[in-house]
Amino acid sequence: MQHALTELTGITAPTLADEQALAALAIAAAGALGLTPHGPPTTRTGPQGIAVGLLGHGGHVILHARPASGSCLVDVVTPNTTPPSRALDVVARRLGVAATP
Repeated sequence: MQHALTELTGITAPTLADEQALAALAIAAAGALGLTPHGPPTTRTGPQGIAVGLLGHGGHVILHARPASGSCLVDVVTPNTTPPSRALDVVARRLGVAATP
């Protein structure tokens, strides 16, 4: 099992404030890992932003988006030898920033 946690900053993408777009982003990141989801992503909006969680067999993709600060905390656990950086790259690319694991 491998784990990566990083905060992406300087994000201006409208995706950061869109629950459905963030859920689709979590699915894309999980796909890059070959992670089989247990079900659809769970999203919750709160006073500081949006949290999205996608649980899978042996791993997960979690996004904590803060549109007001232009940041997104990305937490990835992968159950196999696929490096979590693949998921981080997908998230960063779609949010228009550079990934820094």
